Amino acid sequence: MIDLQIGWLLAATLLSWGQARGADFVVFAEVGGISPPQTLVATVADSSPAARLSTSTDVSQVRSEMQAAEEASGGFWARLSGALVWARDMIRDVMMPIGVVALGLGLILVCTLAWLLNLVALPGNWLAIALMAFYVWLGPETGRWQLGVASLAIAFVLGLVGELVEFLAGAMGASRAGASRRATLMAIVGSILGAIVGGIVGLPIPVIGPVLAAVLFGGLGATAGAMFAEWNDGKTWRDSWRIGQAAFWGRTTGTVGKMVAGLLILVVCAFGVLF
Repeated sequence: MIDLQIGWLLAATLLSWGQARGADFVVFAEVGGISPPQTLVATVADSSPAARLSTSTDVSQVRSEMQAAEEASGGFWARLSGALVWARDMIRDVMMPIGVVALGLGLILVCTLAWLLNLVALPGNWLAIALMAFYVWLGPETGRWQLGVASLAIAFVLGLVGELVEFLAGAMGASRAGASRRATLMAIVGSILGAIVGGIVGLPIPVIGPVLAAVLFGGLGATAGAMFAEWNDGKTWRDSWRIGQAAFWGRTTGTVGKMVAGLLILVVCAFGVLF
């Protein structure tokens, strides 16, 4: 009786082991990030070395595809951003030994020199704004000598205001008075030459003498250039003088408005860096 029970127990054990040996257990794993989603099928029951190697190869391939998809998702802008960050770090490593204080004061000095370029009809305000943008990108991100994006935005708006004033002044100047294109061009050339001469000669006024002289001589140069062009075109001296006066006030008003806007940009720059 006991032998019979032991026999039945052994038979049942062998039967259950054989069923487990022959059964296939399938595991499904969805891999995200790949379109369309792929399904890995692995036969767990078959534990032969070849099956394990095949399963490992499938997993490695899926991981490689996931990594490639993740790198490709960034595209051109991700590579460009990485290159800019690398360039910024390299420039910082070269320039930071100079000192943050020296960089901040140097920015204010160079922006001042750029502001003076407005006197000779050059885009000094935009040069100062470009230098500020470079400092925002390159300079310290925290601390007293930081220049924030808000200061840069205010400077940009002031630059637009300066350009608007200069445009309106020019529209109400020689062109509105009936000057020809040649006279308008000669007024610009005369204003540049006059501003250079005025900056060199100056006026007997401390500090602001060269600035005022550049503005005044620039207006006189615009007058002389417009009058000379109109006189060569056969107009009378009276008509030429009228156009020359319009060129003088248009040039002077536009320069003063642009200089004021540039001065405010300097104030924003200095306040943002120093405070």
